Amino acid sequence: MLGRKKLNDEQLIVAIRNGDKDAVVQLYKDNMMAIRNYILKNSGNSDDAEDILQEACVAVWEKIKKGELELKAKLSTFVFAISRNLWLKRLHKMGKNSQLDDSHTENLSVGDDAFATENRQIVVQMMDKLGANCKELLLMFYFEGFDMNTIAQKLQYSNADTAKAKKHQCFKQLQGFVLSSYNKNDLIGN
Repeated sequence: MLGRKKLNDEQLIVAIRNGDKDAVVQLYKDNMMAIRNYILKNSGNSDDAEDILQEACVAVWEKIKKGELELKAKLSTFVFAISRNLWLKRLHKMGKNSQLDDSHTENLSVGDDAFATENRQIVVQMMDKLGANCKELLLMFYFEGFDMNTIAQKLQYSNADTAKAKKHQCFKQLQGFVLSSYNKNDLIGN
């Protein structure tokens, strides 16, 4: 991979589909910081982050190989959602849910499979209805793992509290779009 140009999402998917091992390495490296930050903030350590990211990359690789990956957002968003779901399941098995610093998900989770592919696609589809600022803020926080101070700086809010209040407003708007278009049973899959 030394000297190789970084691939965009579409190129990365094609390269993985064609068996390019360097593409899988890029997928891993591109997502390591966001996953590591999320796991460390939520009762995990660096080894946990590596394990979860490896599992997520394998899941993405399998979906690409089977032709089942339908990308409706950035590939990093998809990898983060899978990693988050895997980590939440692992914490649940270890009985550590009470220690989870995942308050930013608010009421998005409606069951163990809240980030299953169908539900992720619904959320991504509904995010397209948000204004550009709201969409960017939510992507940065939920899927890219940025903290409120970083988001405030990047989006030029006066401080982290302002960014947090805006995130809450944007999340409620997104939640309204989802709930107005789907009933709870659609999201749970019953």
